[in-house]
Amino acid sequence: MKIAKVLMLSAALILLGHNNAFADAVLSVVPPAGTFDVGQTFTVGIYVTGPTVIHSGHTYTSDVSDLDAFQFDLAFNCSVLTSNPTGCEPGAGVLNALSVTEGSFLPDGGANPTFFEPGTIDNANGEISLIGDVGASGVTGSGTLVNITFQALSPGMTSIAILANDDLQFYDSNFNPIVIDDSVTTSPNKETFPTNQFLSTPITVTPEPPSVQLMLLGSAMALVALAFSNRRVGEGRAI
Repeated sequence: MKIAKVLMLSAALILLGHNNAFADAVLSVVPPAGTFDVGQTFTVGIYVTGPTVIHSGHTYTSDVSDLDAFQFDLAFNCSVLTSNPTGCEPGAGVLNALSVTEGSFLPDGGANPTFFEPGTIDNANGEISLIGDVGASGVTGSGTLVNITFQALSPGMTSIAILANDDLQFYDSNFNPIVIDDSVTTSPNKETFPTNQFLSTPITVTPEPPSVQLMLLGSAMALVALAFSNRRVGEGRAI
């Protein structure tokens, strides 16, 4: 069934993708604030907007226009190097991906029927491939495309990154590809700049808090003391 879904999504994207690039979208990988403890679960959102525009000294974040279908791969347990910001070098197994769910943007509050494909999770290689969604119509605005839930496995630092490969495909309802890399506009009165610095995000997992460790140690010592006490009571009764 999953293979059939992937083929259906791929077919839909192929049908959409036969004209020149038309609009722009900016993607951000948005984690919860702070660090995470070993064993903790957390959810990361993939957020979409239009290009960031500077006009008359003011900075504006615009909406993505008429987004109707998208597909991408996500990497984790890797490092985005300054020398190669478009790639993610494999690293230690800091995280496990648990689930991928549809965000609220493309369904548009239930007004837009969608076909969502959560992709294939490969924790051994740190990748979720072919996450995608197709709507009955295009949606204009900004919002969350996908939510991915992870569990922290071991202390360390890692990146979660949208891969800039051939699977990164976005389309509008008129079958025009939507550009995901550097944002540009044609207006002579507006200036734009590359805004996809947030195609990846760093994640830090810390060891189990000392307070929890002390609590567990205290509980273990209490159990040992209780067992010893019960043993002496039993010995006394035997005498």
